[in-house]
Amino acid sequence: MADQGTFDFGPDVPRSGVALKRDFHGFAQFREDEHSPWVFYVCGFDSTVTGEAGQCTVLRADGGRECVPIDAEDRITIAGRKYGRQHWNH
Repeated sequence: MADQGTFDFGPDVPRSGVALKRDFHGFAQFREDEHSPWVFYVCGFDSTVTGEAGQCTVLRADGGRECVPIDAEDRITIAGRKYGRQHWNH
């Protein structure tokens, strides 16, 4: 079959089937594009100050929210694993 070249659908049509949202152990994760890391969305924090362990609220995949631990190094715990600041947004 001869090469038929590429067809330009215009700037508003996504060029890849890359997911930008996913369900990760019941929590929603997002990314900007196919090269970006997956991140959790932290909706809020308890009354502890930065540098202290406490609780934060993370967006669930079903749209709800769930409190999870956050340690003194700003790492949240999801499904038994700690995720640093590069893996969540607020």
